[in-house]
Amino acid sequence: MRRSAGRPHRPAALAAALAAFGLLLCSCAVGPSIRPPVAVQGSSSGNGAPEPPPRRPPPGPQVPVPDVGDASGVDFIDCTGDIQPVLPVPIPKDRALRFDCADMPVDTDSDNGRRRQSSIGLMRVSLTDQPPQARPPLLVLGDSDGETGTLRAARLAAQVPLSVLQHFTLVGMDRRGEGTSRLDCAPPDVREDILDTDLSGTDPTAAGRLLDDARQVVQECYLTEGDTLTRYDTADTAQDVEHARTLLGVRTLSALGLGDGARALEVWAQNSPNSVGRIVLDAPPDPTQDSVGAAEARATAAEAAFDAFGQSCTSRPGCPLGPNPRASLQQLADQLRGRPQTGQDGQQLTASAMLHAVLIGLDDPDGWPALAGAIAAARTGNPTGLLVYLDQLLGLNGRFDLALATRCNDTTQRVSPPQVMALVNKWRTDHPLFGGLMAQQLLLCTAWPVPSDPARVGPAAAAPPMLVLTTAVSPRVPEQGYQRAADQLGPARVVNWEGAGRGAYPRTPCVTAAVDALWVNGTVPQTSVLCPP
Repeated sequence: MRRSAGRPHRPAALAAALAAFGLLLCSCAVGPSIRPPVAVQGSSSGNGAPEPPPRRPPPGPQVPVPDVGDASGVDFIDCTGDIQPVLPVPIPKDRALRFDCADMPVDTDSDNGRRRQSSIGLMRVSLTDQPPQARPPLLVLGDSDGETGTLRAARLAAQVPLSVLQHFTLVGMDRRGEGTSRLDCAPPDVREDILDTDLSGTDPTAAGRLLDDARQVVQECYLTEGDTLTRYDTADTAQDVEHARTLLGVRTLSALGLGDGARALEVWAQNSPNSVGRIVLDAPPDPTQDSVGAAEARATAAEAAFDAFGQSCTSRPGCPLGPNPRASLQQLADQLRGRPQTGQDGQQLTASAMLHAVLIGLDDPDGWPALAGAIAAARTGNPTGLLVYLDQLLGLNGRFDLALATRCNDTTQRVSPPQVMALVNKWRTDHPLFGGLMAQQLLLCTAWPVPSDPARVGPAAAAPPMLVLTTAVSPRVPEQGYQRAADQLGPARVVNWEGAGRGAYPRTPCVTAAVDALWVNGTVPQTSVLCPP
């Protein structure tokens, strides 16, 4: 990531955050909600006498009281003037925000005895009417193929209830390979070729080309990263969380993790249970599945999410995809297999790239009308709308390299080309839209170095109880996968949100209330919570 010219005193985190804000495609605004019924107190019994007051429930499990700590070991600088003008969401009138940026050094030990030091970005967000160090930190960790932790913290500061900011200072943490240390080693043309390759088509050479591309990525990345290439993984992210806790000077650290960021917090809780504060895990991956099982589970989830997207479209007047959005998408895929479309900048939209774009669009239900319009436009020969979604993978701050490295470094399983082709043929029948795409992604790890000791999520019985948020219709993990993550963890309570998209917090008042009760009051639900869409 390039630093801002002429201002070398700025943390690299600031330059990375500014670039990320500038390229952001859409905001994840708090979605609509349905409030659950409210019980009326003081109602009378059948004989007209007042009912006795309800019995107070027994106290729930205890969670640590957050401490302010001493973050003087982190060289934060005020970057409000740079961040606030490009914040992708409006700041509510009830708050004024201050942003501080810093770089956190992390060591990477290579196998040949040399030590390389890198850094990852931190962003602290607080209310301007209180010193940033006056409130306990709440760490925010993102997904490897989504928003960076610093960007997500900045966004959340404008979306969470004011009470959260009155009790905590948000601290977004980038992970290795994003933001200040963005992993950018795969040749751009090879990335595009990987996204364009379609093993569900009729080209008999496609599998060989995809494997060659995967090998080239590994070769080029090894030239720049050396034997530290396998350090872009969940295990090292968990270590970085503990390092951040130490630098922030707190006994226990509260945190929010999304996707594989939640997985990193799970591993951290296993390894450092006495460091764990009030933790929320939003959409953690299913820890019980191997690579093949996880790929098929995502295909299943993506099919269900597309059906929900289609129902949402047809429920509105004038759905641009007609009465059968699934058939419309399949027709577009067949059309692109015969003739890819070319955008204004020369970038091609192939059938495979189109499906990648749709998968990205399914993450955000608020953007589903725009996604429907982009698919409809491509059916008439205009690929621009769908190509924009691919910037998340291929753009200036694209996440392709980090997402691939994390996926391959977190498993020792490698699937051979014949096995992949067998899965492609089976899954494109079982999961017609996305099965083949998910199967062929398994081939990308075949040439990747096999990690010696990848992170494994297990029970964290010695840690305080945590909150696990599930989403009924996620394009990434079926709902039962989130439940298995909670069961594997041990001390956890589940908030089941009957909505759609990537991540549940802070989309509805019900989800937000459960999370904020944990953070602000230390209240853990007695049982699982069911939240309406």
